[in-house]
Amino acid sequence: MRVISLRAAGVAVVAGFAGVVATPAAFAADEALLTPLDPMKSAAAACAGTPEKAVPVTFDSDEAVLVSASGARFFAGDIQMPAPAAEIAGRQNGGDESLRAFLTSRPDVELTAVPAGPENRWGLTPGWVLASSGTGGDAALLQAELLRAGVAIFAPDRAEAACADALRAAETEASQTKAGLWGKSAPRLVYSADAPKSFTSAFGHYVIARGRIVSLGKTRSTRYLNFGNYWKTDFTVTLKASDEDDVNTALGRSGWTLDALEGQVVEIRGSVQDRDGPSVVLRHPEQLVVLNDKRAGRDGQSSN
Repeated sequence: MRVISLRAAGVAVVAGFAGVVATPAAFAADEALLTPLDPMKSAAAACAGTPEKAVPVTFDSDEAVLVSASGARFFAGDIQMPAPAAEIAGRQNGGDESLRAFLTSRPDVELTAVPAGPENRWGLTPGWVLASSGTGGDAALLQAELLRAGVAIFAPDRAEAACADALRAAETEASQTKAGLWGKSAPRLVYSADAPKSFTSAFGHYVIARGRIVSLGKTRSTRYLNFGNYWKTDFTVTLKASDEDDVNTALGRSGWTLDALEGQVVEIRGSVQDRDGPSVVLRHPEQLVVLNDKRAGRDGQSSN
């Protein structure tokens, strides 16, 4: 097992159970990248809180995970690298060498991990990863840095309220500046919920979908957000009835409730499956946000 001290920001991290590699190219030569600007400071504070439980980590280049001195293994939570992007970029094979190159160029940066939840079935603990220069300055949240650089996309799993807002803002900055995955030549990230056939090549992958909710449905155990009139083929979002209160709490920050969403344009994040048409299961309230009409493509070609 090859272990490298994580004393630089160019680190291969894991999103979910799939490796995500932050290469030197993704970070370019921006010396300010790990200088915590105000949004980055707010992300660190909102997500990691007061990091009494933060532990230094090292990088296991064989398994692409963060490892503490006690042997605990961490992954950077609430971010995701779309599988096609990883394949096109070739990071699955070239990540180690890119990481080594970046570590050499940033020898003064230290990383620590703050546990964000219980260990999963693969023995990995989700964590908020803090990056600092080692000179006593405030630490930046690595997840926010990766989002701002366009290396990953926001994949809500544990982030709530201010933390989710900060991570979403970091991703928005990348999309507005066309950084990394959001560049003109990058793979598609955003799909139109109004064009169900556009999801065919995305089944099994994490996606961002935008569109107008046509109708709402419910059973005793499940709530349905329908994006078309024919549920056998149209895009659908489902959530457990027991999660409705949590979703309403999150929507309430922007003045919405689940029952008021018919006719509204929304953004959905999650793994899309082929279940009587494309379908996403809402497992976390922050997977759903309400948008204005301008941000939802209606031709199956939503822009990044």
